[in-house]
Amino acid sequence: MWRWASAVPRLGPVDARAGVALLIFFFHMRLWTLGIAVIGVAFFGVLERFGLTLPVFVRLVKREIAGPVVWPENPMKPVTRFYREY
Repeated sequence: MWRWASAVPRLGPVDARAGVALLIFFFHMRLWTLGIAVIGVAFFGVLERFGLTLPVFVRLVKREIAGPVVWPENPMKPVTRFYREY
């Protein structure tokens, strides 16, 4: 019963999170919301193709924006703090 409780929900072959874009289209049927829905489904399809989920993709983007970790040249040298410790 609880075997698939932590699995990503799916609507057929598509991630169920893509259904949010389709839901927006169903509530407000216009050409531009259809475009948003198609782009949303395509986006989640590309994420699934690369084996990523939305939270993992967000973490990946945040890591790319933040840049690499800069390690000190000499790890034995104490780090200079520019604030007071009370």
